[in-house]
Amino acid sequence: MERYRGLALSFLPTRPHVSRLMAALGIECEQRLGALESLAEQLQLRHCLPTLSTRRRALADERRLHLFITDDAMACETLGYALAFAQHSRQFSELMARYCHLPTLDAVLAQFVASKRNECRLLEEMRDRTYRAAALI
Repeated sequence: MERYRGLALSFLPTRPHVSRLMAALGIECEQRLGALESLAEQLQLRHCLPTLSTRRRALADERRLHLFITDDAMACETLGYALAFAQHSRQFSELMARYCHLPTLDAVLAQFVASKRNECRLLEEMRDRTYRAAALI
């Protein structure tokens, strides 16, 4: 969620359409997090989730690297980076869905997997479109 928010800001000055995609993906992450928190609350496992301060500390290094995207090469590299993280997250969600056989989690994890697959597809399309545009220049 925080990563996508930072990327939305990075792309805003030169590629507002990519910025909007990153912002939308950040909102989807926030919704998934809300669903997970709600389920953890129902299962009385809220204490198992990382706290907000823990999540923010984990992303502190990324915030220091916040840059505005200034050219096509930087845009392509950054989209590749975002896609790699999304693919890793998708793979983790798929593993959780495959090996976590709790009926209360099945629907949530299936939704996470579908959402992450769509996220990867959108990022891949945006990266490919950016590569093609860079090649034309």
